[in-house]
Amino acid sequence: MPDARKRASLLLLVLLTGSFLAAQSLAEPEARVLDVRDTRSRALLLSVRLPLDERFYFRYTHSTAKTEVEEHFKVVGREAIVLERMIYASGGAGIPDSAPAGATFRVADGRFVLDGINKRFPSLERIRVAYFYPFILGTREAEHRLSDLARGRLVDVLIRPQAGEDDRRSQRYD
Repeated sequence: MPDARKRASLLLLVLLTGSFLAAQSLAEPEARVLDVRDTRSRALLLSVRLPLDERFYFRYTHSTAKTEVEEHFKVVGREAIVLERMIYASGGAGIPDSAPAGATFRVADGRFVLDGINKRFPSLERIRVAYFYPFILGTREAEHRLSDLARGRLVDVLIRPQAGEDDRRSQRYD
């Protein structure tokens, strides 16, 4: 009888351990990482940890209108970046003058706001970082000056799962 009890206990332990490991591997990681890479060289310029359901934004000066623009994004699932909102101060070439289907247009604090854009991207590619003006990638925790990292260059913003708990919150790569 003791051998049967030991075998049953061992079997139960193996099953519980297996269930725990399977659940861990199926669980969604607790964070994503935004990687900013030079489009041409593919060099990693910046890596920013982004907790689940956290949003990020770009703030930059529009190349023709010469006014500030903000684009607000969220990460959905494992690989989608969704443009949720755009805020800008003036119209012009390349700046929307009406809301796309499903979005709303309003004026707030003297600026135009497009909410509910919900345009999905697998990544944000070939973004020109202005030479003369600041270009910010911001999160709730910090603002990162892409203009200091990639002035006048094209960059790509990619999303990936966080590799492990020992990752740093944000890391600059030269």
